[in-house]
Amino acid sequence: MLNIDKFSGHVYFTSGNTKISDTGEVFVRTGDNYVSENGDFIKKVSNGYMNLSTGISSTFGDPFGDDDE
Repeated sequence: MLNIDKFSGHVYFTSGNTKISDTGEVFVRTGDNYVSENGDFIKKVSNGYMNLSTGISSTFGDPFGDDDE
């Protein structure tokens, strides 16, 4: 499945328990959450996902993308 984030414009390919960004970053699904290869934890919340390292929520940004965009 391909997904384009509306905030960052990054493209994500999801297959099984793996999500890969167009920048090459890999996220592994663990239950309802994701863990990135650099240790970021992206938690499933009621209205989407939140990156617990950056504080970015999918309601106002790209929790899987860079925090400086």
